Amino acid sequence: MPQILVPIVIPAVAGLLCLFVPKRVKGVREVIALAGTAWAFVAALQLFGQWPLSFTKDWMVFGGLDVQFDLLLNHFSAFVIVFVGLFGLGVGIYSIGWLEKEHDGRRYYAYLLWTVAASCGAVLSNSLLILLIFWEALTAILYLYINLGRKKAEASAGASKSFLMLGFSDAALFLAVGLIWVKYGTLSMSHLRIFVSDPASTFIYLLLMIGAITKAGAMPFHTWVPAAAKGAPTPVMALLPASIDKLLGIYLLARISLDIFSIGPGLSLVLMIIGAVTIFAAVMMALIQHDLKVLLGYHAVSQVGYMILGIGTGIPVAIAGGLFHMLNNAIYKAGLFLGAGSIEKQAGTTEISKLGGLARAMPVTFITMTISALAIAGVPPLNGFVSKWMIYTGIVGLGSRGFSAYWIFVLVAIFGSALTLASFVKVLYSAFLGQQPSALSHVRESSWFMRVPMLVLAGLCVLFGVWAKFPLDTFINPVVHGAIGTTSTGAVDLGAGYWDPASATGLIIVGVIMGLVVVLMGKFTKRRTGRIFVGGIRPPERMDAMHVTGTGFYNTIKEMIPFKGFYMNAEQKVFDVHVVGGRIGGVLVNALKSLHSGVLSTYLAWCVIGLGAIVFAVLAALLKEMAGR
Repeated sequence: MPQILVPIVIPAVAGLLCLFVPKRVKGVREVIALAGTAWAFVAALQLFGQWPLSFTKDWMVFGGLDVQFDLLLNHFSAFVIVFVGLFGLGVGIYSIGWLEKEHDGRRYYAYLLWTVAASCGAVLSNSLLILLIFWEALTAILYLYINLGRKKAEASAGASKSFLMLGFSDAALFLAVGLIWVKYGTLSMSHLRIFVSDPASTFIYLLLMIGAITKAGAMPFHTWVPAAAKGAPTPVMALLPASIDKLLGIYLLARISLDIFSIGPGLSLVLMIIGAVTIFAAVMMALIQHDLKVLLGYHAVSQVGYMILGIGTGIPVAIAGGLFHMLNNAIYKAGLFLGAGSIEKQAGTTEISKLGGLARAMPVTFITMTISALAIAGVPPLNGFVSKWMIYTGIVGLGSRGFSAYWIFVLVAIFGSALTLASFVKVLYSAFLGQQPSALSHVRESSWFMRVPMLVLAGLCVLFGVWAKFPLDTFINPVVHGAIGTTSTGAVDLGAGYWDPASATGLIIVGVIMGLVVVLMGKFTKRRTGRIFVGGIRPPERMDAMHVTGTGFYNTIKEMIPFKGFYMNAEQKVFDVHVVGGRIGGVLVNALKSLHSGVLSTYLAWCVIGLGAIVFAVLAALLKEMAGR
């Protein structure tokens, strides 16, 4: 078997084996799942550095379309499948500890392995039609995967909404692929170089863009992500909407924007506006959420905005920052969802108002989630800061190119990071600090199967921040070099986009040491302690009624005049494309239903009108032909 097929075929076959292992046989499915994902990950590592590598096999002839199973390994696809394999393996290990004992795991592990296989297939596809087939397979798998959630009603609702919205975007992709074949005569991505200069090419690009940003979860096609978060198994959210879907969506957006199409300033501005709106609006929604998984879902949406914003600038350092943020976000967002799953497993809930004081009971979960939270907020020296800093630098570079409104996008990006940090202050306080409710006194740390993936992802947040040059030089910059072009020295000048993480880390460590010195000095001072009083009455040692939750941290913002209307409209689903589209569809359906009255004369009238229209069209064509002679 050709090596390029291994990351696709092996997990696909392993998924079938998991599905047909008898329920009474314990432990075999876990072994198969870990072996399949580990094999795919190792195969992806072995493929990295072997580009260009291709595999082409005749498949079928459909009319004038010769369909080939066409795969191509380039630098971009090589590094993406490495991390698809890593996340698949990590979630596989985590799931051993997360799944309930009464859950046989046959479908769960089968869907996990098929997700890895289809994702690798989509990324390696050189034919747009083959990519579309794998893309559709992922949509179907996600629907089935979400339906495995414990809360059946919410899982079913989230699965249906995800399937409909992603199905709509897949239809847009299908239409774009058909138009590309008709207009350009090929579906091979390596042979397509389209200059967007007319309405047809613009329309095709927009269709592909809709498919990409819906998969990534950008506004306005984002609402399937928080809907899925309500009912889906938490590891599923870590695997797909948090990591793999982001990799695939931004991979496709980068391919069409930097490689296949040559877009002008107008479409670049459209991407930047979508990115800025996604950053701000999604983080504002995250601030007021009471369920930890839904809150993380909105943050998964918000971070996509930085990636789209970076790609939209057309500045090399910002493009590199956007792609690096794609990778960074997949790492820390998967870590956050796995941490939420750890809390859910041990505490039995992700409702923020019911949590508190878990830091001592779950120290590993607390530390890993804190690192991931600081990374997503862009706090140095973690990986999220580096990629965001590169995006900021690229946006500022637009000013030197005559784009005077660049400062608006800089302010939105920085403000979004500040609100992200504020949101995670609420999360960390509500879950891990403060008073522990008596109902959670039994909580202990999760199993090592769950802790190890969280520790690895938290370690990558630190590693890719402090030693950012390694992932940038290894994974990101060669992609930008190939897409943007090279200088005379053979490398893109990323200029100020590089941040010196080693020096900054040293300064941060010095600051932390100084803070610890101050704290230790306070240990030597005498302090007077006493019991608290409420209205002159001593409360009992434990009183959950005094438990201050984090759910009301930002209610003031919700009531502020500029944002009150925004939140009211959001609660009424005014911005939900799924709901709005359903209303429009309902009006259309009712209009069509009104035409079916059951009255024969009405049907005859419509037949006459239709026949008249056909006759008129034929006569017009004949007259035009006669005039031409």
